[in-house]
Amino acid sequence: MLGAIIGDIAGSRFEFNNHRSKDFELFTTSCFATDDSMMTLAVAKALIEAGKTGSLEFDNGAGNREYYWQLEKETIIQMQKIGRKYPDCGYGGRFGKWLFEDQPKPYNSYGNGAAMRISPAAWAARTETEARLYSEIITRVTHNHPEGLKGAEAVTLAIYMAKNGAAKEEIKARMEYFYRLNFTIDAIRDSYVFNESCQQTVPQAIVSFLESGSFEDAIRTAISIGGDSDTLAAITGAIAEAYYGIPAELEEKALAYLNDELRLIYFEFKNFVKKGPQTLFVRPAYETEKEEILKEGYKHFPKNRSLEEYISDNLQEDNFGTRYVLVNNDLILSSLIVLKLKNIFNVPVWGLGSIIAHGEMTGKGYATSLIKKCIESIEEKEDVFIFLYSDIRPDFYQRLGFKLLPDKFQKNKKSICMVRCGESHWEKLISFLPEEIPDYF
Repeated sequence: MLGAIIGDIAGSRFEFNNHRSKDFELFTTSCFATDDSMMTLAVAKALIEAGKTGSLEFDNGAGNREYYWQLEKETIIQMQKIGRKYPDCGYGGRFGKWLFEDQPKPYNSYGNGAAMRISPAAWAARTETEARLYSEIITRVTHNHPEGLKGAEAVTLAIYMAKNGAAKEEIKARMEYFYRLNFTIDAIRDSYVFNESCQQTVPQAIVSFLESGSFEDAIRTAISIGGDSDTLAAITGAIAEAYYGIPAELEEKALAYLNDELRLIYFEFKNFVKKGPQTLFVRPAYETEKEEILKEGYKHFPKNRSLEEYISDNLQEDNFGTRYVLVNNDLILSSLIVLKLKNIFNVPVWGLGSIIAHGEMTGKGYATSLIKKCIESIEEKEDVFIFLYSDIRPDFYQRLGFKLLPDKFQKNKKSICMVRCGESHWEKLISFLPEEIPDYF
């Protein structure tokens, strides 16, 4: 993201006094960090803070709902926090008002602010899918107009491709999905006018990068167009950094324009990019954790038993299966038991039970994440039946591929029997004798 900050600082003195040439001193005492740098740092801080929530290591960036919900929440928090602390950095009118609202809402903007602040999303993303998710989540808190979302996504993908070794020809081909790039910087330099929209800023920034020969040349090319110089250079610099890297000398000079608090965010983010968000793990429960898990389960499924009776009953189940937990460090977020049951038609049969989110984790997607991981592990090598008894609305499990068994198979009015299996197995199963359906609760 430093490329965006360098472009912003270098272009700051030319925003309202355009310099249509690449011949100028890059850093002077007239330069300063504008709203572009502040909001880029705010996005970086939001990613850092959301990362403490934890994310699943796998899923091609689909992670868990809580992680992405937390990112959206932290984007608002950090933008407002930094924006209010540094209010005189050149924020646009509507965004400046948004910064001080108690209940900030998106305002259908397609301004180029969507694209100038988004670079940390590309650096933090572990997959292209996640890069696009980050871009939308971060952008939509303010710039929820299609053009605002498009501008941010284009820049995010250009950076993501560049940091992963894509050639300029590849990046250009992908960017032409978003914008027409059938112009040169020399051709538009004399006619380009100040414009704060994504539509009239992002394409020009992309072409500035594509025509450049080095990181510094990219910054100079973008500034030479005129117009919204700091933002053009910030977007161009963000892409150029990923492609060329940044000379140490320029890094040192740029960071001198930031105070200690802002520099700390920059270095925190560099460390965050190396490590990523805290990883959520699925593993078998330790023996020392089982009492805690069962006490939590008792809150949900007492079934007219004392706690001692509940623990005794459930510990017997452990003879036929394994309890799994989803953890952030050693904090248990959700748990369930996977039981090995009697085969049907020589097909392996498994049962899921005692599915709970722990403590205040209900409704945050952790139980869903654990179920998906366990299903994935069970189905990895063979076709199987996976049964469960649902004490909640069955449509939750239907979204995970479970089917509601016909009434003749239902043995418990309070717990609905459901199964996940292939279509051919399903047809055999529903012609099966009801008493052969596993009744493990």
